Amino acid sequence: MDAADTVLTPKASDLHVVTGFGPTNAPTAGTLSVMIGVVELQRRLKVPVTAVVSELGAWNSRNVAWDRLAEVRDQMLAFLRTLGFDESRGRLRSHLDPGNLARAGKIARFLGRQDFLEHREELLELYEDHGLLGSEVGLTVDALYTVADILEPAERGHHHTLMVSGLEEAYFTELSRLVMERQAGAGDTSLGWSSRIGALYFRVIEGLAGYPKMSKSIPDSAIHLAMGADELTRRITSPEPADQKPLLTAMELASGWDDQTVGEARQAYLRRERDSATWARFREEYLATFLRFAEQWQSCRR
Repeated sequence: MDAADTVLTPKASDLHVVTGFGPTNAPTAGTLSVMIGVVELQRRLKVPVTAVVSELGAWNSRNVAWDRLAEVRDQMLAFLRTLGFDESRGRLRSHLDPGNLARAGKIARFLGRQDFLEHREELLELYEDHGLLGSEVGLTVDALYTVADILEPAERGHHHTLMVSGLEEAYFTELSRLVMERQAGAGDTSLGWSSRIGALYFRVIEGLAGYPKMSKSIPDSAIHLAMGADELTRRITSPEPADQKPLLTAMELASGWDDQTVGEARQAYLRRERDSATWARFREEYLATFLRFAEQWQSCRR
């Protein structure tokens, strides 16, 4: 948590939750974990939630064809509904939103090039090595749009905002706070926004094959919902030592299993060297679970 307790209080009657997902590919186990978590947060907190699928940001920051981004965007929006996102208590939108584009233009004056250099994704070099990144300007535009997403509740008069994302996206929270601080002290050019921003970060799911995280942009690092049954079987039932911790983390965060089942899986993982059969059984159970999510994902395709 990052100051989440300051906005998750009984006094924060105007709390608004914001989250977002990049449509560069089908959801990995990591993306799925945040999606499941957001739906659960919406159910428990009973506050407005905005979930953004950031196709325009992804277009600027990743080398992916526009038609592909638009296709995955539409599928993600439908999938969130299938998972239980309640549009009577929230809003699903993309970056093709006039309000967000205007808001990005309003906040640009409060951020400089150095801010984007100091607050950026930790894995940029890895993505660059794989030829996945857009231009420096494109990366800045993507970050600007995302900060505008986070600040939508502030513009609408909410005084408490909770940003929900993966831990690797914490830099967006810092950029958002810089905007709030600087515009508040800008005198005649202030936007007049006043909102406290807290953040709740989901744990990163380690990547397969030794990658630091499961990434939609690096196929070898992940299991994702568009993979065929044979490939998912190969990866989820993999006996490779480097794959076991990521698979446990996926069970913990991206399964929807109850606490007892997750606890049993954790114990099986710890005892896997002397009882490989039990750990193998949990991998098979997770395979069945992930395949069910994959079927839901496919059913959301137009």
